[in-house]
Amino acid sequence: MNLKYYNTGIASHLVDEFYSIEYSKKITPFKTTIIPMAYSSIAYIYSGNQHIIQNSNKKRLEGLTIFGQFIKSYYILVKNTGTCCGISFKPTTLFKLTNLDLSKLANKHISLDSIEQDLSKKLNSIFLNYEDNYEKLFKEISLFLNSLPILENKDTLIIDKIILEINEKEGLVCMNEILKTVPFCQKTLETKFKKMVGITPGKYIQIKRFLNLMRKYEKDQIDLKDLIYMYDYYDESHFAKDFKLFTSNSFKNYFKEDYLIVKQALKK
Repeated sequence: MNLKYYNTGIASHLVDEFYSIEYSKKITPFKTTIIPMAYSSIAYIYSGNQHIIQNSNKKRLEGLTIFGQFIKSYYILVKNTGTCCGISFKPTTLFKLTNLDLSKLANKHISLDSIEQDLSKKLNSIFLNYEDNYEKLFKEISLFLNSLPILENKDTLIIDKIILEINEKEGLVCMNEILKTVPFCQKTLETKFKKMVGITPGKYIQIKRFLNLMRKYEKDQIDLKDLIYMYDYYDESHFAKDFKLFTSNSFKNYFKEDYLIVKQALKK
């Protein structure tokens, strides 16, 4: 398997990362776990007979697909050689581009054409025209995304500011701290955040803290007990509870199960 990232260029204010994944004959059939990554994305499935397995339900992935925000893990099954290219958006980007209520896309994989035909048609053309040149593909997507009108108002600015604070503090922030900086009550904040991002701010904080801990574990090989203390988990059982929530597995099985894509993504 080859996971590669590309320069986001002039679309860096909208896109967290561009990526391609190639599945070789050597590793297929291939099954791997995907954990929540705190962003929504759009991917083009070129080939490979690829499926999602979620809550024991199996769904084939074809063409342009939206991956909503997830709060639990799922599996990707690739039956033969193939390729997938994708766009991982900044948390509010998809809302700004489509004005869709992203909470309705949470924990789902949906055909882009079924909910946003014009955007799907234009992106589909780019993905197909540059299938053999990923550098050019993502350059053209950057130009296209940068040319689109985006929805920005005082609410999107406030939500983006909250996201920036959460990210800068690596998820080590509480709701009470955030509420002191915004002109909303908690219920209004949660409603607006969920619409623009797909999940509540509390869940976003929880996922970001977990991801930052796991990223340090994968990149720096810091002792797990030190990381649990560093990221304000009360004890190992508290961390184990989050690990089970986001991966549907125990930490011991993290070393036994196939988390190939996740581990490569955390090391980037």
